[in-house]
Amino acid sequence: MVTGLALSLGTFAQRYNEGGVSIRNARGERNRSIYHKLQIGVLAPGTMPARKNVWYTKALDPSVSGTASIIPLTLQYAWSSNVNTEFLVHAGFEQIKYYSYNNPTQSDHTRNFASLLIGVNYKWWQQKYITLYSGLLIGGGVGRYAITKDDIVDPTFETDRTNWAYPSAQLTAIGANFGQKVGGFCEIAFGSKGILNGGVYWRF
Repeated sequence: MVTGLALSLGTFAQRYNEGGVSIRNARGERNRSIYHKLQIGVLAPGTMPARKNVWYTKALDPSVSGTASIIPLTLQYAWSSNVNTEFLVHAGFEQIKYYSYNNPTQSDHTRNFASLLIGVNYKWWQQKYITLYSGLLIGGGVGRYAITKDDIVDPTFETDRTNWAYPSAQLTAIGANFGQKVGGFCEIAFGSKGILNGGVYWRF
């Protein structure tokens, strides 16, 4: 009887050390699911408000499409309190130059687009070094009119020269995180913030 009890305790200890079910392991899984994450990325192509002024609430500019003067950037903070979800605060910035029909090689004016959205990601497939997810972002932005040193205003160019606010929404069809504490990500999405978003992240 003593021998049998000793063998049973030894088997339990072995399973415990090998990662069997235990209170400590359950707490470990929970602790690993609680984290903060910062990520920076680039968009391709630029957001819909920047490429085509479709989110403006008034008449469109005669120049339907602008040209990006810097790479469209995104910055995102994520907080996870459980295994499957992340809560997001997402910001973006783009600078777009617009050209008149009379002088298509000289920029007439610039717009700086800044957006802020909140949302959630649902992590539906997870392995040690890769996580797949889908998500939704909702918010808004502003397109600020500006004249930079490279712009030359064409007085005959009938265009809107005021600042605009616009709604913004983005549905992430599929996204992937690669790595653990430091890694990369890529997303395929539909909405007002481009189609492809990719970059790097730091989880802590």
